[in-house]
Amino acid sequence: FRVLALDMKGYGESSAPPEIEEYSMEVLCQEMVTFLDKLGIPQAVFIGHDWGGMLVWNMALFYPERVRAVASLNTPFIPANPTVSPMERIKANPVFDYQLYFQEPGVAEAELEQNLSRTFKSFFRASDDMAFLSVSKVREMGGLLVRAPEEPSPSSIVTEEDIRVYVQQFQKSGFRGPLNWYRNMELNWKWGCKAVGWKILIPALMVTAEKDPVLVPEMSKHMEDWIPNLKRGHIKECGHWTQMEKPTELNQILTEWLETDARDPPVVSKL
Repeated sequence: FRVLALDMKGYGESSAPPEIEEYSMEVLCQEMVTFLDKLGIPQAVFIGHDWGGMLVWNMALFYPERVRAVASLNTPFIPANPTVSPMERIKANPVFDYQLYFQEPGVAEAELEQNLSRTFKSFFRASDDMAFLSVSKVREMGGLLVRAPEEPSPSSIVTEEDIRVYVQQFQKSGFRGPLNWYRNMELNWKWGCKAVGWKILIPALMVTAEKDPVLVPEMSKHMEDWIPNLKRGHIKECGHWTQMEKPTELNQILTEWLETDARDPPVVSKL
């Protein structure tokens, strides 16, 4: 396979503009299309995790002619509901409290940038090792890392060298760009509402992780209503960081799907 692993906007070597609206799904997807155009690629298989999952579902919805097939890890496809605002939905689910904490520009940045090594050592934990990182009651506790030790123990899913690379990358532009992805809920919803009733008819794969505390497998249960050709993979004893925690199991699911479904000629239609 030819693989293009992009640093998403706000991360790594990619640009990290400070403006919030630069990170709306509509803008990010338009930039993906520009990226394909510049490289002369008519179509690609899009695979994403977490916010990357949200992006690839939107690519499949709004630009199906550019998407050969689509796969998401952990992040389900949930169509926008014109009658329920995104903030209402987030406030209704306690595990999304950290996303409310992320809304005020500057607040989460200050906490997460204070000690980058501690931040990443606290983030990148296996499913059985998440005791001190809670995603609910974050605002009440006064931060995401309040319970984390000053010097977290080594993680089983990343090496010290991995942590050093993340620290070095985030020293460049910090957390403002990455957090801005969370600050476009309203804009993303309004854009998503344009696609009400549309289905994703291209080959698609949803990989759920049994122990993701936020993107729980049950969230994906109605996806077949919108994606009739959906295939599924499920990884047991796996938390949020699927690629880090269970790379062998994940690669087996992806490879099998890429060699079968993703090879079929795509059907392009939004209706």
